[in-house]
Amino acid sequence: YMSYSRLLTYGDVIPLRFKCSPEKVRQECFNKYEWKQYNPRKKIPRYGLSITSLKGELDGIDLDSIVEYNKENNVRYTEMSFNTFTDVYHNSPELQKVVDPWKGHLGRSHILHLPPGGYFPPHKDLPIYTPQQGSLRILIPLIDCNVPDLYFIHDGKTLTFQDGRAYFVNTNKTHSLFSFNDTYMIVLNVASNDITHKIIGDNFLHS
Repeated sequence: YMSYSRLLTYGDVIPLRFKCSPEKVRQECFNKYEWKQYNPRKKIPRYGLSITSLKGELDGIDLDSIVEYNKENNVRYTEMSFNTFTDVYHNSPELQKVVDPWKGHLGRSHILHLPPGGYFPPHKDLPIYTPQQGSLRILIPLIDCNVPDLYFIHDGKTLTFQDGRAYFVNTNKTHSLFSFNDTYMIVLNVASNDITHKIIGDNFLHS
């Protein structure tokens, strides 16, 4: 058993053994579906392609601000409510290579496209302390996710990634992204529990 805090003793950014080919993901996914505006309430160029959604649809609700959507529609969705696979997942064997290890523990997940000028301002994914860590974040950088194409600042440091590799990232710490190119990454929200902590622990790249 490894708690979330125990996991963090290994680092805030942990490379894992899971990999995919960014080129194959691009061929299988990028031009076959309509990319939806990510958080359409903010006029920032950011787009998503849903890997999971509420019922497997590609309508972009899961790419909206869940907090705002819940308020407006009097519902109580969480990251883990969006756990039905879409056609993006079903039709991409390459995508499945990095998604399948988390099967049964996956919440809201998507491919994210940040065109030039696309950004996420500094934020924490869990802005207030809660005793229970409900979900954790796995990132798979695909295309042009390093400086000078993308500046991914985490806790004051600029991160460097290997394209196609899965990383556990502690997004409770302040992080921001700014794109100067067409950058693409896979963002997985995974339930934080004994099983997923063990999957991460068993698949450290340098263990």
